[in-house]
Amino acid sequence: MKLVDIRLLPSMAIARLGSASEPLDNYQIETDPKAPLDFRRITRAETFIVDTESGEITDVLPPSDQPPAFKSGNRIRPVAPFIEAFASVVDDSGEERLVPLDIHLIEQMGLSVRWQIEAGNLKVYRRTRKEKDKVLARLKNIDDHQLHPLKGECRHFIKDETGKRKHIPLGRIQFIKPTPAHPEIRLRFTPGTGDVYGSTPIDRPDGPDAQTMGGPTYSDIDIPPERILYDSERGTWNGKYRDDNPTLNTLSQGLYAAYGKAPYFNYYDDPQPARGYLDDACDGIVTLELLDSKGRIVFSSKARFCAAPPIFAPDSEFVRTVQDDVLQVLLGPSVDNPDGVPIEASLDIVRRAYETVRFMNVAVLNGDTVKGRPNHADTMPADDSSDFNRPYAPVMAPHSIDTLSITALHQQLYTTLSSGAAPWFYDLMRKPTETADLTDKGRRKMPALMSGADTCYLALTYRQLDTIKHAGQGGMFDQPAEPPAAPALTPRNLTAQLMYRGRGNPVNAHIASSVGNCCPGLELDFRSVWKRAFEGITLVEHDNFVLEAEGEHADLKGHRLLSIEIPDEQGRIQVWPVVVQATGPAADGDSVGPLPSADSNDSIVNLEWSNTLSHIWKFKGQYLSCRFTREKMPDRQVLADIPKKQTIKRKLKVRDFFEEDSTVINEALASPGELTQGLCSPWQNDFRECVCYYWASSRPDYVNVEPSADGASHGDNWMQKKRTGQYVVDDYRDNRMINYQELFTQWETLLKFQIGGRDVADDPSGD
Repeated sequence: MKLVDIRLLPSMAIARLGSASEPLDNYQIETDPKAPLDFRRITRAETFIVDTESGEITDVLPPSDQPPAFKSGNRIRPVAPFIEAFASVVDDSGEERLVPLDIHLIEQMGLSVRWQIEAGNLKVYRRTRKEKDKVLARLKNIDDHQLHPLKGECRHFIKDETGKRKHIPLGRIQFIKPTPAHPEIRLRFTPGTGDVYGSTPIDRPDGPDAQTMGGPTYSDIDIPPERILYDSERGTWNGKYRDDNPTLNTLSQGLYAAYGKAPYFNYYDDPQPARGYLDDACDGIVTLELLDSKGRIVFSSKARFCAAPPIFAPDSEFVRTVQDDVLQVLLGPSVDNPDGVPIEASLDIVRRAYETVRFMNVAVLNGDTVKGRPNHADTMPADDSSDFNRPYAPVMAPHSIDTLSITALHQQLYTTLSSGAAPWFYDLMRKPTETADLTDKGRRKMPALMSGADTCYLALTYRQLDTIKHAGQGGMFDQPAEPPAAPALTPRNLTAQLMYRGRGNPVNAHIASSVGNCCPGLELDFRSVWKRAFEGITLVEHDNFVLEAEGEHADLKGHRLLSIEIPDEQGRIQVWPVVVQATGPAADGDSVGPLPSADSNDSIVNLEWSNTLSHIWKFKGQYLSCRFTREKMPDRQVLADIPKKQTIKRKLKVRDFFEEDSTVINEALASPGELTQGLCSPWQNDFRECVCYYWASSRPDYVNVEPSADGASHGDNWMQKKRTGQYVVDDYRDNRMINYQELFTQWETLLKFQIGGRDVADDPSGD
């Protein structure tokens, strides 16, 4: 047997924050084929018990029909995923196989094992652009089986009484010790506890303009002295920092805890200083090295990991995930065999849309009045009006829809599609180029009421849409309505490698449970990977602005990318614009056309990178012609009809999205810390800022839902402190809601997991 290569799988492992001492058991979710739209059944799967002192797997919990406990007392059990090593070997017959890399093969080959780990939290750096604000942790040459802390260090952190600089605990790494029962080579990442860290105090304004958000001012948050670590006198993160460059921001307000005017403010006109909060979320890269007897690296392989918030509705999935986005890169925007797409592939998308919408209070998010009063919730209709000066109007006819009626509609749709009537369904879907269509018809396309990465309406990936278009056409009545078998794990089957979850890893540790294409996201700001798609330039995650440029393209810095020329299969050049004009009804309601933005200029919307760039990846290593503005343009207005004479064309080389022969995102696209740098600081801010239309199946909105006497529904807002059965519209000032301060300090106690759409009672035992 010959060892020819190694792989680390899963290529992206997602850990989830929590302070309980015992990690969450492995679990899986199953769909009942007789009731496919019921809540998925959670059952415990094979679970490894690790002795952290020895590093050995000392026990294996067998599968159980009962779900695991997601909390231990008032503490949330963290998700601590394993990353496994695989060997690509050639046997005596010449067949190449992918097998678990174990200690026997290591010893047989006369090799030894060594790990390198690097993690980062670049949230502060993303805003200040100061190198000394990077929080980085590195572990080098790990070959033992101890539990190694990932110490996030920053040059702007203060020193403790011993003279050592403080750090943020970003989690722990352990090389699991191979044993006769478990000889495989694997690593485990246990994330941080989800705590909020603070900065040294400086003089700040107080009084009536303080941003109270329904509770005491941010300066009143009681952070333990050991978690005060940022030096505000040396850095600018606490009070002195003001984010004066909206182009760099990934969302208008609320990406960090700001010291501003209560309760709403115009971010672009009045940028607010940060309050100096940091968190222990991170992302990183782990590298496995196999060394010969002389210490030389013979084989190496990488995988990525990140620490993210828990999924609070673990029996549901999101309509568009990171896996959907990465599969589109790997396989392309079109399905390879249109006649062979099973109907179940389309049904799965409908099922996930249903699972998302059932946690949304559809009537509120539609913009309907609530009990005769104006609806001030953060909704798509409100955003349409404030961002684009579109006349305010609910998406659907007011009071014509309710969560129960919309879920019933999805049920009917699922049943209809199961019988094979698929072609008309494709026409109901929003296409990626239609996300800024704010006409009545455009806003009502599916998925409805959900925001996408461009802050306009969410669209599925091109590949998802093509799947819907062709699902079942090659024999729809012979297709069983059950998930297709998982692809075989082989050295060349990159799809199987991408979808591999890992032994002992819960469902929510995989990118199939990670929110994709959202604004900016929950686990990852996945838009970060697109910004270096072309060698020589760095774009903004959400914008066509060239943030950095180097080498022969250094002159492009400050310009804007307008379009990309991509050859089709016949060699004809297709021009793909990256920006579109928002359109909708005029104020008088008599005409439809371009919408003016809030500052009276044209509303130009950047199309999301994931779909816009989906056609370039097959040209990796090749050059494509790209058109840019001739002049530097800090603003993107007037880009809709810019004359060609005011543009320049440049040939740019397309990067490879993946590390060589793998499904690991290329480090040239995003270094450790960059996949999470666009998220909130602290991460809890996102749970308070964002209403459910971003990712309702992960961060629920509408829970404990029951039919009302009038045929509609009633239930609780997930963020309500007291469950009453009467939904409270989200309002920062309403003391019935969990406020920022409580969320920052008591999130594990206050936030409740949902199983079957109902609150799960806390486990009275445990930590």
